[in-house]
Amino acid sequence: VERMRSLFRALEEKTRLLALLERVHKAGEMQIFIGHESDLSPGGDVTLVASPYGPADRNLGTVGVIGPTRMNYQRIIPLVAFTAQVLSAALEP
Repeated sequence: VERMRSLFRALEEKTRLLALLERVHKAGEMQIFIGHESDLSPGGDVTLVASPYGPADRNLGTVGVIGPTRMNYQRIIPLVAFTAQVLSAALEP
């Protein structure tokens, strides 16, 4: 229950979340912010896995997953990458 509360608090922190998404957008590649790196929760128990998407010449947005630091990274990372690839392909002319 406490983990869920922490996740909801992280979602309420829109300024911090938007700053992280902007970092991913500027990097142009998948980024993973684990625990305190994400700065989304005081306890450092939240992770963000995010990847930009869009046509090859520019990024249009970012897709990601927010979860506990002990989430299944082997499953989440390919899922985020695949979702970004599908969105990018759908936006190609």
